[in-house]
Amino acid sequence: MAEASTSYTLYIGSYGEAKDPTVHACRLDGGTGELSVFQKIAGIEQASFLAVHPAGSMLYAASETGETRGQSGGSVHALAIDPQSGELEVLGDQLTHGEHPCHVSLSFDRQSLYVSNYSGGNAAVFPLEADGQLSEPASALVSGEGELGPAADRQEKPHIHSAGPVPGTPFVYICDLGTDSVYMYRQSADGRSLLKAGTARLEPGTGPRHAAISAVRPYVYVAGELDSYVNVLRMDKETGILESVQRISGLPKEFAGTSWAADIHLSPDGRFLYMSNRGHDSIAVFAVNTDDGTLTAVEHCPTGGRTPRNFAISPDGSWLLAANQESGTIHSFRRNADSGKLDPAPASLRIPAPVCICFA
Repeated sequence: MAEASTSYTLYIGSYGEAKDPTVHACRLDGGTGELSVFQKIAGIEQASFLAVHPAGSMLYAASETGETRGQSGGSVHALAIDPQSGELEVLGDQLTHGEHPCHVSLSFDRQSLYVSNYSGGNAAVFPLEADGQLSEPASALVSGEGELGPAADRQEKPHIHSAGPVPGTPFVYICDLGTDSVYMYRQSADGRSLLKAGTARLEPGTGPRHAAISAVRPYVYVAGELDSYVNVLRMDKETGILESVQRISGLPKEFAGTSWAADIHLSPDGRFLYMSNRGHDSIAVFAVNTDDGTLTAVEHCPTGGRTPRNFAISPDGSWLLAANQESGTIHSFRRNADSGKLDPAPASLRIPAPVCICFA
């Protein structure tokens, strides 16, 4: 349990125009769950996703637009993090070579930044300087391919939604909502390109969105946006090949409405999995079988608002913060380390259209 004096720095991205503050630097009180904003950054239109460099020196923000400075595609921004205050300084940006970038992540060796372009149907690889600066244009692009899924309104073409590096390996798993596929890539030795290793095809109409990748066991958990299922996949650590183990719904059996899965994360100890549901407006909680990676439903916790597009778990696992996009609120939940269950705290924070939470 976090001490009352414990404080965490985190960053929240939100949708908005360039004139609006779309990146918020915040503090979380580890004793009460209260959130406060200490800096607002404007100039980054539609800040859809954030990632912090493992060294804690840099924040990267995707600008989910279809056009940047008269050129087709979005952009990704680099912001320096002050090591004492946590305040941000915007350094610059690069074009992503694809429309509507919606996800950013760091390679396992910190050499590269991966940016997923949803409408562009591709992912861009950006080489990083030793200090994490984003000074070079993209060195490689990988594109979605294969048979499209059956949902004509959402799967009319490839839609790359995220790239997830596998801890301690050169493998990267890329989720393509449009083709119901998870592509397996191996990072090149210099970090400047990705080499195709295989494809895992999920059930038609799954719509793979994000993946939670275990750091200690060979399992990958993929959130299916379109069918609200979690897909449990076993990973061969030598080849990167994925094998389906289980599919389990993230919604209660009695729910008959419309809902789309969004974000997915493992607890720091890997014993519980969490997935957010937009429509049912809940966090689905699962217990992880540490022997075979399979899941058992624990509970569905309401997020206190509408459309929980994103959430994050504090580094010590004590708190889960849910970003409710349509209601413009961030809600704090105390997490029980033994049961995995979530207990809503009185604390909440209002930010227009929050869509990403990232702890420093």
